[in-house]
Amino acid sequence: MDARRQIGRSLPVEIDPASYFMVRLWQWDPAEREYDIELLDEPGHQVFNEYDDALTCFNYLQADYPEQTTVDVRLELIQYHMGEISTLHSKILFPALLAWEP
Repeated sequence: MDARRQIGRSLPVEIDPASYFMVRLWQWDPAEREYDIELLDEPGHQVFNEYDDALTCFNYLQADYPEQTTVDVRLELIQYHMGEISTLHSKILFPALLAWEP
């Protein structure tokens, strides 16, 4: 939620601000030695009202995103509920070998 405020975005109108699911992508930050650079544009940082929709997005990105990137990323599915954030699924995705070829 803080990341959305930092870039001047609010939740879409159809999203319940008290309880929602989010699929996020994070890049590695060498200075911090952690995946803490959030990708705020599609396909990262997608918001859903329903768990099933969020899980479908998570599974799609898990299968498809390695073909689209040349760096490893952390894929996360979180639930925001009444001010609490819970990580439901998290996975490190490595680029496909074909993505590295010129």
